[in-house]
Amino acid sequence: MSKIETNDEQLMALELSFMDLASRFASEGVSPMACAAIMTKLALMMYKTSLNAEQYNIMVDNISNSRDLIKSFDEYAKAGRLN
Repeated sequence: MSKIETNDEQLMALELSFMDLASRFASEGVSPMACAAIMTKLALMMYKTSLNAEQYNIMVDNISNSRDLIKSFDEYAKAGRLN
């Protein structure tokens, strides 16, 4: 995988695109848990492909340690931001 620099605007647009995709799947009856599981698996695969073993473990630890910072979809709707 190539490393491409991304700015905040691009990240926000990407987040909104993924949120839209997940919302569309949910509206079509796909389990939100199934969507989350697949997106998480794919994200971890991308990290594992792009990072060395130490960096990968640090990333997974950082993700786990930020669990209390993640908003629900309802909280997002009230705040207007994903994070």
